[in-house]
Amino acid sequence: MAPPRRGRRAIRLMIGAVSVGLTVALAPVAASALWQTTTTAPAAPLAAGTLTTPVATCTSVPAGGGSAAYAQISWPVITGADAYTITLRNSTGSASTVQATGVTSTTYDIKGNLVTNLGVLLTALLGGGAIYVTVTATNSTWVSAPSTGTPIILSSVIGGLLGGFKCQ
Repeated sequence: MAPPRRGRRAIRLMIGAVSVGLTVALAPVAASALWQTTTTAPAAPLAAGTLTTPVATCTSVPAGGGSAAYAQISWPVITGADAYTITLRNSTGSASTVQATGVTSTTYDIKGNLVTNLGVLLTALLGGGAIYVTVTATNSTWVSAPSTGTPIILSSVIGGLLGGFKCQ
């Protein structure tokens, strides 16, 4: 005997409801709807930059009180610099020597004595006359470009041998 029509209808409705439910449940959805997360990137110290090139000037300090004349090199404070390096080079740039490193002030006196100035005199004569002083700013990370060479010369042959320099 056949089941009543009403029962078949209920079964069809049940099968339809289950089909719709499975279709909705198994239908593809956007990945962002299923998985969302928020995070922040760790902060890492970044350093990029340079040190400004120092602009050096020269002042001749005359002899007096038993001391020889000398050349005083000065420059403005360079932001970020911990120290400065003073270098002497000849006019052709073929020879140079570091005069001082780790200088923390913004002035440096170029003085000499008989022994050092004989070497400076020979370098100057062989290299074309003047000695050029450059200043470089430094810190633990960076080194600036050297300043434009500031020319100095021996104050005179005799004065120079005794330690004297002057700005040119």
